[in-house]
Amino acid sequence: MLRAFRQIVYIVLFFAPLVSLPAAAGVLTLANGDRIYGELVLVERDHVVWNSETFGEVTIAKGKILSLDTDVDLKIAGREDPCTLAGHRREQWELYCDEGSGWVMDFPAVDRAEPYINFVGNPLVFHGNVSAGGVFEHGNREREDLDVNVNLDIRNGDFHHLLNALYQNQTNLEVDSLEKYRLGYDLRWVFAEKWFAAANSSFLREEARNLDMGTTLGLGMGYLFYDTDKTAFSMQGGLSSLTEDYIDTDLSEDQDDRYAAARMAMNYRYKFDMGPEIYFDQEALQSVDSSDDYQANATVGVRTPLVEGVLMEISYDWLYDNTPSLESEKEDTKLSVGVGYQW
Repeated sequence: MLRAFRQIVYIVLFFAPLVSLPAAAGVLTLANGDRIYGELVLVERDHVVWNSETFGEVTIAKGKILSLDTDVDLKIAGREDPCTLAGHRREQWELYCDEGSGWVMDFPAVDRAEPYINFVGNPLVFHGNVSAGGVFEHGNREREDLDVNVNLDIRNGDFHHLLNALYQNQTNLEVDSLEKYRLGYDLRWVFAEKWFAAANSSFLREEARNLDMGTTLGLGMGYLFYDTDKTAFSMQGGLSSLTEDYIDTDLSEDQDDRYAAARMAMNYRYKFDMGPEIYFDQEALQSVDSSDDYQANATVGVRTPLVEGVLMEISYDWLYDNTPSLESEKEDTKLSVGVGYQW
């Protein structure tokens, strides 16, 4: 009996350390040797969000992380199937995706990774902002200017839907009423870690430029350098088909109603720690048939939060059309100041 009792004690002592091991789904090892047990929440460009058993949810810079181990499947940008993290060695991830095919990628270069179950369970991400500004004077001077701008960013997995709408109205003693409408829709499909296929479209009516309806439809490829809450930077190129119908056809005798053009575009955004955000969007179109027929536009602006969700926005718009309608200037500029709401 005593011998049997001793054997039971030895078995309990042998398995006790194993039983007391953390039951967490992963462990994060820092460069200073600390180990944080818990679960992965999100990997972004500059940091890792980790749900610690002891401290709760913490954000740790990538430079402080020696290795990351997790037993949950991951969703990597550009990969449809779940990926398994087999190892994290020397700033490299060894991943197995697509039914067992393995590949290696640099951990600092991972823009976004999250548990696959979170990706499947919450596939829709919705961001946007709306702003309005204007000048209204009555009495000795008569003037009414109104600008309204709406931007939406809807993401469903690797598909990004970008929508924007613009309305402008200008009225004074010299001009009865000049209106501008613009509606745009861009679709991005992130098919690799940083590469995406793009389809873009826009519809424009601008009375000041004698444009009754301008339509742009295009396809292309793009590269996503950064895409986080703090900063985003992308470039793309492709081919577009442009159709232009004019209000006064007598002022557009030498214009091409329809032509194909090479397109290049760049989008940049950066948010400072104190709150303000700067952005820069640029697009250039060059006709493939005529070297003289080209146009370019750019917008640079600053959004500054006032209170929760409410912001002040200052933007500068520039447009250059080398072959405008007759009696129209080649270059247009506009400085706008307004308030808006962002979510």
